[in-house]
Amino acid sequence: MKKRIRLHQLRTGMLVTELEWNGSAGTAPALPLLISSTLDVDHLMRAQVISVVIDTRRGADTGGAGRYAGGFSHVQFETDLLSKFSAREVENARQTIENTAPHVRRMLSDIRMGAAIQFEGASQTVESLMAAAGQNSAALIGLSRLKQRDQVTFLHSIAVSALMIDFGRSLKLDEEAIHLLGIGGLLHDFGKMLLPRAILNKKGTLTEAERLLVRSHPLRGYELLKRAENMPQTVLDICLYHHEQYDGTGYPRGLQGADIPRPARIAAICDVYEAMTTIRPYKRAWTQSEAIGFMLDSPGHFDPELLQNFVSRMVVGGVLA
Repeated sequence: MKKRIRLHQLRTGMLVTELEWNGSAGTAPALPLLISSTLDVDHLMRAQVISVVIDTRRGADTGGAGRYAGGFSHVQFETDLLSKFSAREVENARQTIENTAPHVRRMLSDIRMGAAIQFEGASQTVESLMAAAGQNSAALIGLSRLKQRDQVTFLHSIAVSALMIDFGRSLKLDEEAIHLLGIGGLLHDFGKMLLPRAILNKKGTLTEAERLLVRSHPLRGYELLKRAENMPQTVLDICLYHHEQYDGTGYPRGLQGADIPRPARIAAICDVYEAMTTIRPYKRAWTQSEAIGFMLDSPGHFDPELLQNFVSRMVVGGVLA
């Protein structure tokens, strides 16, 4: 059986028999092509191949519509993790979350009580995540995907921080810039703690008034973080602008293109990817291919160059499992 797929769906073991190619860019590879490593995918990307046709009878297939399509199971989740990572990697990731969680929970509790965020505390938490991300990031991000109702905000914060740390490293940024990305990822959604729990935990469709209230969280978070001593502008920008869209249709300011600070454009990609691939009691997770496919098919939402880098370096490059 032959199937046309996008480049981000290519995996080792697939047999490419046809391709949709920009003939003005580089040299097309000889066909059929067996994908034996990420170098083969990199070659196709450099040649500006748009899509390929694979033969699933002679090579690997893309898989089903999602392991958790019918809900979720802790047993399924653990089995899936252990199929991708060693028991030691999973345990190390679990320990990192357990060590980090109390600090994040304390900051979230302080916000609800009206206290200001302490920059030093957030900075130290991210230093721990940076050390863990360098050794075991994919397992940490994978483990954080299973979220109970009371864990959504703090696990999302940890996972987005880890994603931004990894993405920053893949972009060859310096460690100080990566550190600030990690802090921004950790704090980007803290404005939601100033919203009513009933709205944050609502299963059904939000009313228009509720939707507008939720859309106020970037500005609320920004005002909150501004009160913290020594809070860097990069972190403030990530908090305020992570829901801006490249075509100007985002919020709260409707900024467009390069007017959106680059760290916030990085945050927008990591935030959406993590949210879409999260498993919750009332929502199945999108598969990696589904999430990336949706993001690539959302012209105007993301910085196109950064999104291409995210796909080629984080997904195709194997940083994310």
